[in-house]
Amino acid sequence: MTKQYTVTGLTSGKTYQFRLESRNAIGYSLYSNIVYAIAAVVPSAPSAPTTILNINNVIIDWSPPSVNSLTTYGSAIIGYKVYIRW
Repeated sequence: MTKQYTVTGLTSGKTYQFRLESRNAIGYSLYSNIVYAIAAVVPSAPSAPTTILNINNVIIDWSPPSVNSLTTYGSAIIGYKVYIRW
């Protein structure tokens, strides 16, 4: 029998810990192992890029959406996608 529980109202960027115990007519079990989860949200957009033309190359530069993305979004920014339209 698989069970699940949805926790709502969490604060973005905060780490929560969860553990469980079972119960029957006799009493409660020992606690399960603790699992940790960070409430995270999608980051906001980075700043508009700037470009520098360098002969046959273009250097694209931008600022991240937050100085401390781990605290702000609950998860560190791990990369960016650069889209080029020909």
